[in-house]
Parts: sequence; structure tokens; C-alpha cells
Amino acid sequence: MEGKLGVHALIFGDDWSAKGAEFTCRSAVEIGYELIELLMFDPFAFDLELTRRVVPAHGLGLRLGMALGPEADISSTDSETAERGEHTVARALEIAAELGAPGVSGITYAAFASYGAGQTETDRRRVAERLSRLDRRAGDLGVKLGLEPVNRYESYMVNTLDQAAALIREVDGRNMFVHMDTFHMNIEEADIAGSIARNAPLLGHAHVAENHRGVVGSGTFDLAGYFRALARADYQGDFVAEGFSGGLVGPDLVAGVRLWRSAYADPVTAARIAFQTMQAAKHAAVAAVRPW
Repeated sequence: MEGKLGVHALIFGDDWSAKGAEFTCRSAVEIGYELIELLMFDPFAFDLELTRRVVPAHGLGLRLGMALGPEADISSTDSETAERGEHTVARALEIAAELGAPGVSGITYAAFASYGAGQTETDRRRVAERLSRLDRRAGDLGVKLGLEPVNRYESYMVNTLDQAAALIREVDGRNMFVHMDTFHMNIEEADIAGSIARNAPLLGHAHVAENHRGVVGSGTFDLAGYFRALARADYQGDFVAEGFSGGLVGPDLVAGVRLWRSAYADPVTAARIAFQTMQAAKHAAVAAVRPW
């Protein structure tokens, strides 16, 4: 289990101006993180030049995430909306290639939205067709595309690791992986260790988040068991601490993720606790599974 430890920039807040980016990256390095993950709210408005300048200057690796909105939902029955979604994911993949990131992942198969009905077979076929093209585009660019299962209140179609893996296999995704997030897994998975074991070959990225999405290590999620399951599965991907506090991000994110409370006031302390928690859990898991 050789993956690096990273931190999601949103732990520090959503200010990705020159000043905000400098603070976030400097703080991450001082704590000991090797990676920074950025969420591209809109790939077409993403500050490519600032990111290209600031992240490497601090010696950090870069990971990129995204979430399609209702106006760019590749599962939509409206062809223009679905086409816009495919174009959006394609642009995100291009950005990953331009910045030297290994890929992009997140809610790339539908919208970050609350759906009023479940998927139909037609919905699934429509998404599979577009993901197949995006998989080929990722291969052409030399990057990978990740599917992040999220809970039923934030999207549909892919809520579990099994569903993500099945969709990847359905499209014969050769440049795709499953992106785990413990917050969502805590809601949707019946057997987290079992789902990890079943889908081990496709697991490529991990968000480590608490059941309440606040400071990692301060909630009820079984982080020790999670890391042991990944060690047994010989997981080789990275780990990114993720958390949010309503007092540090703008109203759109507050509303989207339902951040009705401020989980913490000091983001540097929150990020440091998360790092120490993940580092300890990773080391303990490796020692327990491979004591020699």
C-alpha cells in the first residue's frame, strides 16, 4: 500500500486566488502532504495558469476532481445537455493532461443533483455510450477517468463500488478507475471490506472523509478497518483527506453539500489532524496485514 497522502484544497476553503492557492499549498507542504487535490467547479473557467505555477512550485503532486451539474448531465434525455456534459468531462481530461495530473475523477456519469426517479436501462445505455468515448479520449491523452460513487441524495446511477465497477466493465473502460469516498461508502455500502475486496483491481483513488464530513478522525467512520481492507487488497492508489466547514466556503457549496454547520474554524489544524490520522491508520494497517 504505497499510495501518497494528499489533502483536498476545500479543507482550507474555496479561495483559489493567488493568495488562497499560496496559503493552501504552503500549509499542505508544512504539514507533510505530498499531494493537493482541486475540484474543478467549471473546467472551462478553471485557472490553469495559476495552478500550473503554484502547485509545482511547492513540490506537490496534483489530483483533479469534478462534478457535473444539471446543465451538463451526460445521463440527460436532452441531447444538448448530455452533449454539453460529455464536452465538459473531455475538457477536464485535457486539463489533466496539460497539467501533468494522472487523470480526473468524480461525478462524471451524471449530475451532482437529487434525482426524483431511479435510472432506466435507456439512461444507462446513454451514459455507457458517452463514457466509452470519454474512455478512448482519456487513452489518447494519456490520462485516466474515475467514477466516484456518491450517496443517493447527491446523484444516482452510481452509488456503490459495485455499480461503478460494473459500469466500467460494461463500457470496457481501459482508462477508467473507481474513486472511493468514505463519506458516501458509510451511507451506501452494506459491507465496505467486501466491496473493496470484490473491486480491488479497479480501485484507483480514495477520499478519506468522516461520516459528518468534518475533521477526519473526529467521527464514527471505522478508518482502521477501512485501511486494513485496502492493505489486504494491496491497494496502490493515493489517499486524499476531505472535509468541509460551512464558514470557509461560499454559499453555493454550502447549499450543495448541506453545510449547515461550521465543522471547524482553523483549517490548518483540521488538515494536520487529518494527516496524522491517515498516516497512523495506514501504518497500522500495513503492520497488521503484513507484520513481517
